[in-house]
Amino acid sequence: MRGITTAAAIALIVAACTGSPSTTSTTASTLPASTTTTEPPLETGSGVVDTTIHLGAFLPLSGPLQAIGESVLAGHMAYWNYVNDDLGGVAGQFSVAVEQVDTAYDPDTARGALDAHQDDLLAISSSLGTPVTEALLDAGSPMPIMAGSQLWSWSTRSDTVVFDLAISTYRAQIENISTQITGSTIGFVAPDGEYGDDCLAGAAVPPDIVDRYQAGTTDFEATVNILQGVDVLVACVTSTDLGRIIATWDLLGNRPPIYATSPSFDPSLFGVLDSVPEDLFVAGAPPPYESDEPGMTLFRSVMGDATVDVWTFLGYTQAATMHLLLEQAIAGHDLTFSGVLGARPELGDVDFGFGWGAARFEKALPVVPVTIQIPDADALFGLQPTDEITTQGGRR
Repeated sequence: MRGITTAAAIALIVAACTGSPSTTSTTASTLPASTTTTEPPLETGSGVVDTTIHLGAFLPLSGPLQAIGESVLAGHMAYWNYVNDDLGGVAGQFSVAVEQVDTAYDPDTARGALDAHQDDLLAISSSLGTPVTEALLDAGSPMPIMAGSQLWSWSTRSDTVVFDLAISTYRAQIENISTQITGSTIGFVAPDGEYGDDCLAGAAVPPDIVDRYQAGTTDFEATVNILQGVDVLVACVTSTDLGRIIATWDLLGNRPPIYATSPSFDPSLFGVLDSVPEDLFVAGAPPPYESDEPGMTLFRSVMGDATVDVWTFLGYTQAATMHLLLEQAIAGHDLTFSGVLGARPELGDVDFGFGWGAARFEKALPVVPVTIQIPDADALFGLQPTDEITTQGGRR
């Protein structure tokens, strides 16, 4: 064990789930004292062979995002090794084997791999990125597929999507930001595409000034000029774009406070900018790695001496979410595609022990507490929570 008992780990990861109890059937005979109770048999399908559950990690293990893909995979494999070695497998009876699939962040490669593994995987338990997620979901497979980005719109696009229960959707993050910000003039900036669309749809009050720019833009002077004069800026951008926007605005002057979504921040900003502004607020980001909360203590214990970053945490929590669904599917006696997907609304409240409270699925959509954090160069993930932790979830 890595310093935490199996019972404590189950309490953190599984016992918080309020699943449906196992049902039993009783057969009465003519003899009053003779009754028998039998458990329904467990139905299995693709990806379950004897006592092994086969899952797929569809990640960029080559190409420009190789380093990120490897970090996600490290967290993902560490969690499943913990389940196999320390918990005795899923439900104490099924070991997990993960097929590592290199998508190279290419949608066609990902779709081809899904077709090739249709009959030998129970689920895709990890993926990364909007283009890959879109390709996997649009393939029309009945297999449960872990979303590689937290777009709210995935829930309306496919019935097979599985969201990470440790990360709020981008729409929910913007909904929460909308309740936090004050100012008479609100600006909004995002690239063209689904990410920006998802965020903009979450704005409780329409922004006064909106700038949507073409993905791949490197010069943000025009964007800053459009948004000059706003009291607060809501940013739904990449971390690279956020750094360029801040640097450009600081050169031109009169930069407002910025509220950004979780993909907008990366600790690399500390190296890009002379200093990350104190009036930058990030919604929905991971909890501090240095936290003493039991969920983060478990994460540090499971990862051991391995290199850890926010992507490692993503792979870990994707695995933890899939673990919960597998446990619930087994409790429901249906370890098939439909059984795993049907387990989502049956989980009830799930508290991973990160300090922000319980999450849950409403049908397929995750409702996850949204934290607001600020940059901190001394923190491994580069963020620490503000004094007030907010817990607004997403709307369906």
